[in-house]
This record gives sequence, structure tokens and C-alpha cells, in this order.
Amino acid sequence: MKAGGTWEGLYKVFNIASATFTDTVTKFIRLLSPKLYADQVQAQADRTQMRTAMTSGHAFSNFPCALYAVDVTFQQRFCPGGPIQENGKYYSGKHHLYGLKVEVSVNTHGFAINCSDHAKGATHDVSMFKDNKPFHLGRMIKLPGDESLQDNGPISDKYPDQWAILADKGYQGMANYLRCIHPKKGKNLTRAELVNNDKISSDRVLVENYFGRLNMLWRVTADKFRWSEALYDDVFRLCVALTNYNISINPLRDQNGDWYRQSQHKLIQLGPAIKEKRRLQQAKYRAKKKRRLETSIEDLGGEDDANEDSLIQYSQEF
Repeated sequence: MKAGGTWEGLYKVFNIASATFTDTVTKFIRLLSPKLYADQVQAQADRTQMRTAMTSGHAFSNFPCALYAVDVTFQQRFCPGGPIQENGKYYSGKHHLYGLKVEVSVNTHGFAINCSDHAKGATHDVSMFKDNKPFHLGRMIKLPGDESLQDNGPISDKYPDQWAILADKGYQGMANYLRCIHPKKGKNLTRAELVNNDKISSDRVLVENYFGRLNMLWRVTADKFRWSEALYDDVFRLCVALTNYNISINPLRDQNGDWYRQSQHKLIQLGPAIKEKRRLQQAKYRAKKKRRLETSIEDLGGEDDANEDSLIQYSQEF
């Protein structure tokens, strides 16, 4: 998990036959992942309550009515084979790369309390949120006794029985379905709307800090994913569970978020760079092919002679 990379590179380190090494590690991950996920992630979800957050002083600074924050992380993968209609579903227009996406929810203490099944890179964040709606509905409901807690937050009148969740701009329109607080999009925002957007971003930076710690610890989630897609959910959840344990010892820091934002910026730059490199390679190939054809025609004495020779050769074959 620390090393990531390909199976070939890993089994050579341990000097074990490739099939034996791959089968052993795969079985171990599939056996261990559900157990650790239940102990370190689902257990945190069960302990995530608004009363605990408020009384311990861990509520969000700007939106204390929010129980947790949610965001989607993208990881590059190799270009899948098959028709364009299928492999195009893995292509992220934002990153200009093929990849996989996972939605992760993080509570006010900085622990992940849920991660969704992975989706293909072209899947919209809102679609992933809707697919994970059963989890969100189950966690957002106010518990008996929560009515005594103060709740003057946004859209509390529309959803009086729910605590809020914080999301980014990719979740536009979700407030029509759940009590979801997200920044407004647009070029002509008022000063008040811009200030509110900054407040939301300030609180939900906790998720970026979490992704930063996750990717700093585990190269298998930070680099291009080179293993089987069928194993991805088990690998990702195992890394999330181990990251939660790490955070219980070393709480999140702002530097984790800075590292994640830098890595995402590099990832977004990588897509166009790969595209430009491919364009130059194709242009170079076409130029070489054109030169070869021109040389062949010249060797035959020009286009007229070449056409005449071709006709003579063609007639002699019959």
C-alpha cells in the first residue's frame, strides 16, 4: 500500500513468483479491508453526533449546524481497452485523464465516516451523491434530544429534522433534495454571496486535509492505479481505515490540505500535457510518413513515371 506501483515491481522486491504474490496479497486485502473499515470508519460514523461535536468544541466554525463535510476525490488509472463508448465513461473532462472517483464524508473531528463505491471518471459528483443518498439520509436525521440544540443555520426551515452537510460547488441543486450547504456558482455574485462561499470553503477544507493525509500515507491512492478495478473499493477502504487510525494518533494539519491541493493541481496539468505530447507524436509520425512517400515517388522517377510503372506491373500480373 505504501509502495503502490505494478504487481511486477512488487513481487520482484520480495522475490516471490508473480501469481503466488498477487493471489496472496489480493486475498489478504479482501479479507482485511471489511474488518478494518467496520472498526475504523463505520464505528466513527456511529459516534458522529451533533451533541458530541458541540459539547466538545469541535463543531464547524462558520456552520455549526453541519454534521460533516463531503467531497469527491479523483485518481488516475490506465486507459481501458474496448470501444470508445465504454472507455469514454472513465474519462474526466476536468482532469483530461482516465480515472476513478470516490465520495468521502469527513466529520468535524477529521475522521472519515463513509466512502462510497467507486465510480467511473466521467460520473458527475451529484450523481455519486444521489447514489449514496441512503447513507446521508441516515446520518443527517436529528436524534431524540437534538431539538434542544441551537440550529439557526441555512435552510433549517425547509429541513427542520435534518442537520446540514457541507459540499463544494460540484453539488449544485442538492439543496432541493437534502439539507446540503454548498457555494454558489456564477460570475456576478454579490459581495455577501462571495463571503458566504469563503465561509463554506473554510469549513469544508477539512475534507481536503483528509485527502492530503490519505495520499501522503499511501502511494497506491496517490499515484496512477495500476491494479484490477475489481479490487479498487477494497484497496481504497483499507487505506481510509488505516488513515483514520493514523489521525487518531496524529490529528490533521493544514499542511495536509496544502499538499493535496498541490497534487491535484499537478494532476490537472498532467492531462493537457499528455494530450499535447500525443499530438506532437502524431504530427511527427505523419511528417515521417509523408517524407517516406515523397522519397518513394522520387525513386520511381516522379508521379507520372510511378503511375506508369504501376500500370505495367499490374498488367503483367494478369
